[in-house]
Amino acid sequence: MISRSSHFLALKFALLAGLSATAISSARAADPQPSPEPAAAAPADAAGVEEITVTARHRIEKLQDVPIAVTAVTARDLNASGSFSIRQIQQQVPSLQILGFNPRNVTIQIRGLGTTAGTVNSGIEPGVGVYVNGVYNARPSIAVFDVFDVASVNVLRGPQGTLFGKNSVAGVIEVNTNKASYTPEAEGELSYGNYNFSQIKLAASTPIGNSGFAIRIAGIKSDRDGTIYNTTFKDDWQDYHNEAVRGELDYRNTDESFTARLIGDFNRQHQYQGFQVKRGILPKLRNDGSVGTTRDFYDRAADAGYVPLPIDPGARTVDLNTPYTVNMNTGGVSLQLDKKLLGGHTLTSITGWRFWNWNPSLDGDGLGAAVNTRSNLPTYQRQWSEEVRLASPSGQRIEYTAGLYYFWQRNREIPYNTYGADAAKYILGPAYPSAALADFSQTGLQLAFTKSYSGFANATWHVTDRLALTAGARYTYEKREGHYESLPSGGVPLTDPVFASLTAAQLAAIASRRATFAPTASYDVSAKGGRVSGTINALYKLAPGINAYAGYSRGFKSAGINLVTPVQLANGPAPQTFAPEIVNAYEIGLKTDLFRNRVTFNLALFRSDDSGYQANQSVLVPTSAGFVLRQYITNAGKVRTQGIEADLRATPLPGLSLGAGATYDDGTFRSYVNGQCPYLQTTVANGGVCDLSGRRLTGVSKFVYNLSAEYEFAVGTLLGFQAKAYFGGDYSHRSSAYGTLNTDPYGLIPAYGLLNGYFGIRDADGKWDLKVWGRNLANKVYYTNTSVDSATTYSYAGSLGDPRFYGATLRFKF
Repeated sequence: MISRSSHFLALKFALLAGLSATAISSARAADPQPSPEPAAAAPADAAGVEEITVTARHRIEKLQDVPIAVTAVTARDLNASGSFSIRQIQQQVPSLQILGFNPRNVTIQIRGLGTTAGTVNSGIEPGVGVYVNGVYNARPSIAVFDVFDVASVNVLRGPQGTLFGKNSVAGVIEVNTNKASYTPEAEGELSYGNYNFSQIKLAASTPIGNSGFAIRIAGIKSDRDGTIYNTTFKDDWQDYHNEAVRGELDYRNTDESFTARLIGDFNRQHQYQGFQVKRGILPKLRNDGSVGTTRDFYDRAADAGYVPLPIDPGARTVDLNTPYTVNMNTGGVSLQLDKKLLGGHTLTSITGWRFWNWNPSLDGDGLGAAVNTRSNLPTYQRQWSEEVRLASPSGQRIEYTAGLYYFWQRNREIPYNTYGADAAKYILGPAYPSAALADFSQTGLQLAFTKSYSGFANATWHVTDRLALTAGARYTYEKREGHYESLPSGGVPLTDPVFASLTAAQLAAIASRRATFAPTASYDVSAKGGRVSGTINALYKLAPGINAYAGYSRGFKSAGINLVTPVQLANGPAPQTFAPEIVNAYEIGLKTDLFRNRVTFNLALFRSDDSGYQANQSVLVPTSAGFVLRQYITNAGKVRTQGIEADLRATPLPGLSLGAGATYDDGTFRSYVNGQCPYLQTTVANGGVCDLSGRRLTGVSKFVYNLSAEYEFAVGTLLGFQAKAYFGGDYSHRSSAYGTLNTDPYGLIPAYGLLNGYFGIRDADGKWDLKVWGRNLANKVYYTNTSVDSATTYSYAGSLGDPRFYGATLRFKF
C-alpha cells in the first residue's frame, strides 16, 4: 500500500512540475506578491482585543462569526504561555483534557469525550482528531512532541467531519505552521532554565528567485535533565530530549490561481519517562470485611527480600530497577494543491503519508524488585490519506464545501513481557523458588489494518444579512482487520529437579500463572460498517457585535477490534469486536464584540449524549495463583456530558490584556451496568461486577478555569531600538477527576492549580524579545494521571506533573 501512495505522490509531483514549468515560462520580472493569508490574530483597534480569524470552514472568517465553539490559540498566546506541546495547551483551553502515563498511551478528551485513559489497544480510533497542516495524525502521541514554528492552534469542540478529513465524535485540534514566505526572513529562540533545560528554535524562509517557489526550514532541539531521582541507577529520570526538523517548498503561479505546499518533517524523542510514583497501599480487607488479598504490598516485598522506598510523592524519587526508556520518532510528507476554477471555486487536494515508531523498554512492575522486568510493546505505524474537496467562493448567498476522503493505516506491534528473579516469591509466596517464574516470557505479534472511505458536504445559506443557516452531512464506511498471536518462551521446565520438593498444588499454581501470563493464543478478527453523520446550525446577528447560534451534530466512531490476550468472563469469552459509538451533540451559544472591540465574550451551553461508549474495560481474572488483571475494549453503555463554557478577552486599558476561560462539565455514565467494581466495593456476591450508572465519567473535571493578564508599556530607546517592557502571568485550575474508568476513590486525581509568570523587554517592532519566565511557581505537587493495581502490587500510583520550572528566552527575528 505504501508503494501505491508513493505512485500517487509521484503523479502529483508530475502535475506540479508541469504547471510550474508553464508558470515559470511566463513569470514576471518582478518578484510575485504574496497571496492574502488568513491572519491568526490582527489588531482590530489600537486599544481593542486582537481580532482573530480562522479557517475552520476552509474560508477566512472572524472567529466571532463561526457558529461553533472554537478556541483559537494564536502564536502570541503560545509565546506568552511558553507552551511547546499540545499537552501544555490544555492549560489555555479548559474543555481540553490530555491524560496518559506514557507517550504511547496519551488519550485526548474534549468536553469529557474522546478515548478513555489507559487504552493501549490499537483496534480503537481516537475520539479527538489531531490535524497538522490539514493532515490527520492517527496516533495521539503527537500531543507530546514539541510544536514549533506554529502560526496557530484551533480547538474545535463537538463532532466534526462534514468539512474535512476524518470524522471525530469529540472535536478537533488543528495545528497550522507558518508558511514559506516570499520575503526573506529568519527567526529563532534560545532558552535556558533550571534542570539544565536548553532549547533552540530556528526558522528561515526565502523565495527562489522569480520562479514562484519559496522554501522554509524550521527546527528545534530541546533537552532537560530529569525531575525524579532514581535511587537504583543514581540518576535523574523524567528527563526530556526532543529534536525535530521541518522543510517546506511552496509554489504559486503568477496570478496565484494555482498554489502548492510540499512539507516534510521528522521528530525524535528519547527519555527515561512515563512511570508513576506510589501514592499509597491498598488495604487487605474490603468494605464488607472480605479479604481483598492475604498478602499486601509490604508482605510481598518482604517475601521477595525487597525494601521499598517510603511512600512520599513529594520527594520525587523512585527505585525502578529496569531502564524505563522511551524511544519514539514520527514524521512524514504531505502535499497540498489548490487550484482556483472558473466562478471562484477552489479545488483542493491534500495527500499525506506518515509514520510513527515506538520502541520502549519499560519496567512493568514499577518497583525496585525484579517482578515484571519488561512490559514492552514496540509499535510501528504507517498511514496514508487523501482528501479532495471543492469549496465555493466566499461572500455568496450560499457557500458550500464538498469532498471525498480516504484513509489507510497499518499497525505492527511485537509484545515482549518478562518475569524477573523476584516474581515467584513476590507473586506466589516465599515457598516458591525463583526459577518458578524467572525469565519466563510472553511474545507474539499484533497486526491492525484500517481502511476508511467517506464523502462529505457542508453548505451555509445566508438567508438575510443577519441570519445564516448551515447544514452538513457525511457518510463513512470503515473496515478494520486484525491478527493477534501470543506465545510463551523461556523459563525453567517444571520437570526440572529444582521443583522436586514442591507439591502437586504448587506445581499447578506455577503452571496456571505461566499460562495466564503468556497464553498460547492466535486469532483473526475484523469489523466493518458505515454510518451517516451530520450537523445543522443557525447563526443570528442580534445586534452589531452580538451573535447568537444554536446547533445539533451527530458524530460517529466506527466499530473496533480487540487485539489483546483473550479474556474469559463468567458468561463466556470477552467479545473480540465492539460496536460503533454514536454521539448526539446539542449546543447554543453567544459570541460578542463589545465596547468598540475592547471586550470579546463568548458563552456556550452544550450537551452530548453518547451511545455505545467505547471504553477500556479492566477485569480481574481468578487463577489458582491469584488474580490477574486483563483489559479489553467494550461498549460500556450510555454517557452524557453537559455544561457551560465561557471565554473572555479584554483590553480595559492601553497595554493591558486580560483573558479568562471556564468550563463546567457534568459528565456521567447514564448506563454502565457491567463495570469493574472499585477495589473496596468488590464482594463475593457481586464477583467484581458493579452497576456504575450515575457515576462520574473518567478523566472529567467538573470545573476548570484559567486566568491570564499581561501589561506592556514603553520604556524609550534601548540600544537604538524603541523598547517596551512587559510582565504577565496565568493561572489554571482543574477540579478533581477520576483516572480510572470505574471511579475508584483510590484513582482520584486531586484538584490542582498552576501559576505561571513572566516579565521581559522587547523591541516595539518585534525584532527581539528577552523574557524571564517561570511555570508552576508555587511548586505544586500534582498528578496528570492515576492508576489502581489490585492484582500485582496492591497499591495505587500517579504520574507526577513537572515541579517549579523557570528560565529565560531570547527571541529574535530578521
